[in-house]
Amino acid sequence: MERRKPVILILDDVNENVKVLGSLLGRDKYSLLLANTGQQAIQLAMSNLPDVLLLDVMVPDIDGISICRFLKSKPEFAIIPIIFLTANGNPKDISLAYEAGGADYVLKPFHAKELRVRVETQLEIKMMRDRLAGAEKLLTHAYEIVHQDRNEATSSSSLPFLKELETFLKSPAKLREFEN
Repeated sequence: MERRKPVILILDDVNENVKVLGSLLGRDKYSLLLANTGQQAIQLAMSNLPDVLLLDVMVPDIDGISICRFLKSKPEFAIIPIIFLTANGNPKDISLAYEAGGADYVLKPFHAKELRVRVETQLEIKMMRDRLAGAEKLLTHAYEIVHQDRNEATSSSSLPFLKELETFLKSPAKLREFEN
């Protein structure tokens, strides 16, 4: 089975920056969505659901932080990492970017290797979150099956498994409380 390439959306209002980032990350390794305006970035993100977004903070039509807030308000973007890539090193703006839901903040001029590592790290984190979500669905289904069997005929061998599943399935909600 062939794996799909991770999709990275890049927003920068300077065409040359978009081209440099595109060649730096590599079209052979990633599928790239390139945007020059905030509106274009939102449209591409909503229609393609990228795995990572690289957003410039200072874009004339809609700034990157506002785009991040908008996208993070949508459930489908909850675990999609957004990396800000900008010349703006103002600590207040950096804090705003993280408060808006940003996963990382890289200052221009950036080091190519550092940026690649940061993108790959965020992709790995997203992949792990995706796998955990899939595992949680499978465990929920297993719990329902075992719970249904327990109601029909209690099996002493399935009770410990059922209790362990129940404990696990309750813990992610508690973990999410810490994240908020």
